[in-house]
Amino acid sequence: DKENYPVLLGNGNLMESGDLEDGRHYSVWSDPFPKPSYLFCIVAGNLGSIRDTYQTTSGRNVQLEIFSEKENVGKLDYAMESLKRSMKWDEDKFGLEYDLGIYNIVAVNDFNMGAMENKGLNVFNTAYVLADPATATDSDYERVEGVIGHEYFHNWTGNRVTCRDWFQLTLKEGLTVFRDQEFSGDMGSNAVKRIEDVRGLRGRQFNEDAGPMSHPIRPDSYINMDNFYTATVYSKGAEVIRMYN
Repeated sequence: DKENYPVLLGNGNLMESGDLEDGRHYSVWSDPFPKPSYLFCIVAGNLGSIRDTYQTTSGRNVQLEIFSEKENVGKLDYAMESLKRSMKWDEDKFGLEYDLGIYNIVAVNDFNMGAMENKGLNVFNTAYVLADPATATDSDYERVEGVIGHEYFHNWTGNRVTCRDWFQLTLKEGLTVFRDQEFSGDMGSNAVKRIEDVRGLRGRQFNEDAGPMSHPIRPDSYINMDNFYTATVYSKGAEVIRMYN
């Protein structure tokens, strides 16, 4: 129903779109790269957006678009700026260039997680995308920049290079946390960012390690996969990666 769901999005590049009978319409998307099923995503809704383009190091133009409920569109500009900085930083720091012609972000109020790195179609809770100078604090801006960067960096550490199984979760999450920490430090102060990260590690992960929920960054077993998303897998995993670096 084009009137109620004018926006139709999927993974990869938009190949074709058009109108059908009875007020319906369609879009055909193609992702040329194999991916695990958890990265599959489709979006249909009545959303507003902002658009921009980014030119990669090799000279390709990537279409960027960030979608949200229409009342939130005026608060998306900083997220777009953060996305372009993330793309440039990953090229300069790690030589990793974005590999599709389109990069979309969808930010909605009711998404029940923080953010998800679906290939070429990230989905966010608006708490990690919206920023308005009239209401947002410095910490809000830093959080938006860091989470936008984290999900973008997953394009290579998690999506294109993915886990063999869920026991390797820290190889994508710990590594990507390390990458977003380095990015945020380079965008601001590396020393201040390191102090913040260590304070967070001592406040959350140390307590986890000292209690009955202690586990290695590569757990031996699990009952529910959701239980893997811990400060140990993310933050301690990032510290192990930092030791290798």
